[in-house]
Amino acid sequence: MTYQFIQPPLEAPARSHPIGQSRPSRLQSDQRVFFGSTHIDNGGCSYYRILFISQLLSQIYDHVFCCDARLRFTAAELFPLLSSYRLQRACSLRDLPWFHDVILTAKRRHGFSVIYEIDDVLVRDDIPLYNCYRDIFQEGAEAIPAYMNGSDVITVTCDQLADYYSTKFGIPRSKFHVIPNYLPRYFFDSYDEAVILDRIRGQKMRRPRLCFSCGPSHVDVRRTGAGDDFDGMVDWIVENRKRYQFIFHGGFPPTLESIADDVIRIPAGPFLDYPRVRRSIRADLFIQPLRRSVFNECKSPIKLLESWAEGTPAFVQNLGTYRQLAPEACFDTSDTLDRQIDALFADTDAQFELIRRNYIRMNDFWLDNHLDDWLAVMMPTEKELGIRN
Repeated sequence: MTYQFIQPPLEAPARSHPIGQSRPSRLQSDQRVFFGSTHIDNGGCSYYRILFISQLLSQIYDHVFCCDARLRFTAAELFPLLSSYRLQRACSLRDLPWFHDVILTAKRRHGFSVIYEIDDVLVRDDIPLYNCYRDIFQEGAEAIPAYMNGSDVITVTCDQLADYYSTKFGIPRSKFHVIPNYLPRYFFDSYDEAVILDRIRGQKMRRPRLCFSCGPSHVDVRRTGAGDDFDGMVDWIVENRKRYQFIFHGGFPPTLESIADDVIRIPAGPFLDYPRVRRSIRADLFIQPLRRSVFNECKSPIKLLESWAEGTPAFVQNLGTYRQLAPEACFDTSDTLDRQIDALFADTDAQFELIRRNYIRMNDFWLDNHLDDWLAVMMPTEKELGIRN
């Protein structure tokens, strides 16, 4: 799937958006539907790819039951009821016997489909050396293809990730189903034009607040000496630390410790507190630097969407899905970024129109409008099953 955007007419964003406004067509009958899942992590990945989908479906429909487990799913009494079972990010050899002996045996007996969900490159050798979680995935190269081959469908966030795994493990590309990361509106939509206008007007009277919001996997916290995603930004940040108020939310690169007293550092916290913390930062701009690598080329453009949803501009590295979604928001070097920032803050009217336009673009990326994308793999029609097989 390639991200495409046709410029919409500039209009006032809709302010009324009840949960379930766009009702999935596959769930119009009142017959009970059961979905099962196991989510391996407890951060944003599990919410974007498993839990938010389950929450919205269960909230909208009284006859939909989503049984989500953090541990191995072994509820034998539920297997006969399931339409499908989703397994997120499993990449260890330890869980393979359970997958084969419990899940696949139940699948053959009861006929539900098995969906393997993966949203990142989780093969150790293709994860950057500076990534502090790299060694967790040392069994990925052996385990992941076993999970993929045993599943009916593999869901991923972008074409780049589907191409990577298909080529890496020789799995048919047709087995991959690309569903981008969508944001649940009830969780992320904090767009408020009065707040935005007040923030923009104040930029001339204070240092603009520029925020880098990323996890520790983006910085060399283990001090490997391998550099990190901030490699091309360090000198620019040092030079501009009096011009801008830099804020680091989550990861902080060790290469900037000499100016730690000149920046604001906010530690990472629970994911469910993430939108509130972002709003409290009162950023004028979010910036996402990324070093070119297979791992980063396969990333979802989530940092753009999160910023657009709250009404804040964002500039991102010119890689992968970011380039496909919004090339005008991408930078290659710190010099390019510097010019983009100057232009953004020089024209407050243009800045406000950019923010409004990007918020309107979010109509293409609210999860509420895309539940049918997930239901197409969670409860496919007989025709779709035939095409898939």
